[in-house]
Amino acid sequence: MVRVNRMTRIFSVWAAILLLSSLFSFPILAQDEQESSSSGAVEDLVNPVEGLLDPDPSGVPVSGARSYLIYDTLSDTMLIGKEYEARRQPSAITQIMTVLLALEELELTDTITITKEMYESLPREYVRIGFDEGEVLTVEQCIYACLLKSANDACMALAIHISGSESAFVEKMNKRAEELGCTATSFTNPYGNADEQHLTTCRDMVLILKEALRHPDFRTICTTASFTIEPTNKYNDKRVLNNANRFVSTPSTAYEYYIGGKTGYSDTAGYTIIAGAEKDGRCLIGVMLGAEDAELRYEALVSLFEYCFNSYTTTMVEENEMTGAVNAAVSQIESALSETALSVQDTSLTICKYYSVKSDLANDGYSNEVDLSKLVIDPVADSQVFVLPIYRRFSNNETYRIGNLTITIGNGNQSPVSTETAEDTSKINIREIILIAAVGALLLFLLIFAIVLLVKMMKKRKFNKHHKNPTIL
Repeated sequence: MVRVNRMTRIFSVWAAILLLSSLFSFPILAQDEQESSSSGAVEDLVNPVEGLLDPDPSGVPVSGARSYLIYDTLSDTMLIGKEYEARRQPSAITQIMTVLLALEELELTDTITITKEMYESLPREYVRIGFDEGEVLTVEQCIYACLLKSANDACMALAIHISGSESAFVEKMNKRAEELGCTATSFTNPYGNADEQHLTTCRDMVLILKEALRHPDFRTICTTASFTIEPTNKYNDKRVLNNANRFVSTPSTAYEYYIGGKTGYSDTAGYTIIAGAEKDGRCLIGVMLGAEDAELRYEALVSLFEYCFNSYTTTMVEENEMTGAVNAAVSQIESALSETALSVQDTSLTICKYYSVKSDLANDGYSNEVDLSKLVIDPVADSQVFVLPIYRRFSNNETYRIGNLTITIGNGNQSPVSTETAEDTSKINIREIILIAAVGALLLFLLIFAIVLLVKMMKKRKFNKHHKNPTIL
């Protein structure tokens, strides 16, 4: 029995090790597989086009600028451009950010008391209204002075009134720019002083103007031909501010679709301009940095606007247009799963509201399709979530991503939508482990009992072989 007991103990230890290994490793393996199968389930819908929609446009007008960009606000698409990510000095179009912060944080009727620090630090050659210390003006008057006359003292008055100092306001400017998605902007002053470190890009500036154009007051002020500052406590005469922007003030360069913007100039920045244009329900923003001529920048920007309005179409995407493509994709997946216990449990659709495309392609028709090329399904996973891109394919085979189809694939015996809480799931897992352990212990007991019984039988058989009964004659 010594050998039997020893064998039993060894086998028991070995079986226990196997049992514990299976109990503790299996749930981890299943969890790893499940996490792997659902990785990437949450995916932000990307813009239909990364970079320029048309990197090499034909017949595009000459911009006469070192950098330019035309951007469609509805579809969030950069249509055409040149060196639009290059960092350059913006000059006075900087003031759009200052005015934006004033509109966000102040009321137009709020009053500002002028202090020396609001004008003493300005370079002598920079445009100013000529405020006096102690003079009281409204926020509205200062914003008009900024946008109509590019008055740098009015801009400084807004900045210091908001933040208490120029440096504190500059920090606010850069933080707001970052919030808007700007990635290459570093403002060092509120009005556009020619500073080597005061830099931005065409791409970043369109994001700033896009936000400013959300404010009706900004549009109204930018397109006002003339505004009068009535006499103040320090100035007895009226100050008449005529809009210096030639889209408004000069008939030869006036642009009927102009809705707001700003111009600027310095010796190091050259001529700069940024503007929004609204036509036939579409809104474009154009910006030029480092232009060569003051008047030609207006003509060039109008030509670029008209080229983009005519050459590209911005279209709303209707969800019901996706029905055929979605049904076809689901049917194909269900067919592939026909030999398994899996099925499509749930689907959800996310689409771009608008997308832009070349006008000639839009006129030739298109089809919608769900891309299944990277779909790999684990046949043993209980639940898997896949985010599949939806493309619009045109007659020349060009495709534009316009949405995502999110598909949940699971065991057909499971409910499509799980309502279990984390605590409930934890309790179920514990019960499963206890059940497995109990069954394993029972099997182990039966196995050991069988081995002991077998050993006893073998020993008895051996004993009988060597101790036969005497033969009876």
